[in-house]
Amino acid sequence: MSIKFFKSFILLLLTVVIFAGCGSKIKKEILDANEYFEYAKGLYDKGKYLDAITEFTVIVLKFSADPVVDDAQFYLAQSHFKNEEYLIAVSEYQKVITDYPESPYVEQAFYQIGLSYSELSQRYQLDQEYTLKALRQFQNLIEAYPDGQYREDAEKQLTDLRKKLAKKQLLGGNVYRKMGIYDSAIIYYDILLEKYYDTPSAEEALYWKSVSLFKLKNFNDALTNFTAFLEKYPKSKHAEEARTKISEIQDKKLNAFNEAEVNN
Repeated sequence: MSIKFFKSFILLLLTVVIFAGCGSKIKKEILDANEYFEYAKGLYDKGKYLDAITEFTVIVLKFSADPVVDDAQFYLAQSHFKNEEYLIAVSEYQKVITDYPESPYVEQAFYQIGLSYSELSQRYQLDQEYTLKALRQFQNLIEAYPDGQYREDAEKQLTDLRKKLAKKQLLGGNVYRKMGIYDSAIIYYDILLEKYYDTPSAEEALYWKSVSLFKLKNFNDALTNFTAFLEKYPKSKHAEEARTKISEIQDKKLNAFNEAEVNN
């Protein structure tokens, strides 16, 4: 049993005794910082997050010089997170990082900010502002704590976030392609293939980029991309269509060569 855990356990017992002696009404004005924290933490543990927010705020303001204040600040942020007030939670977690840089809660606060932004992230068809913020936060966490306890979870979050951003990018490319604006479609597909090459959307992006090049009659680049597509995704649902397009391009190149020979 750690000293910190033992100390917390003793404080909890003392707080229970104090509260029991006060009957149904707790005399909060007589509580010291640690006792007040245990009272607020009890509300949090019971899921009474609004009440916990009030009491943790009191602790932060009333006992600002006490060592328990960083605990209170972290659980204030946690209470907002549990209450699904994610932007407020982000602000409160940031205070843990900025105001109490030596606190043992700093690493978790980094992680919780990422989770808060992830919760705010909308489905891929909509604006991805918070998806990008979550992505950056988890990347910063891994850079700051490469061997940290949240690295594995952060990497899983990054995988899911990148998949969503790739789907958003693919959607943009497909919209322009269906409108016949193939140059713009290719720009979207290229960004996807550069940034999110390891996501499921990369397969679709490479195929439709090849098709767009074909539509623009850029047959040399189309041939290169269709060939790369078949090499990378030989079992794709688009594989047969890609082979057909390659045959068409080769026929066109052969016809063009023959015509040139005749003219010469």
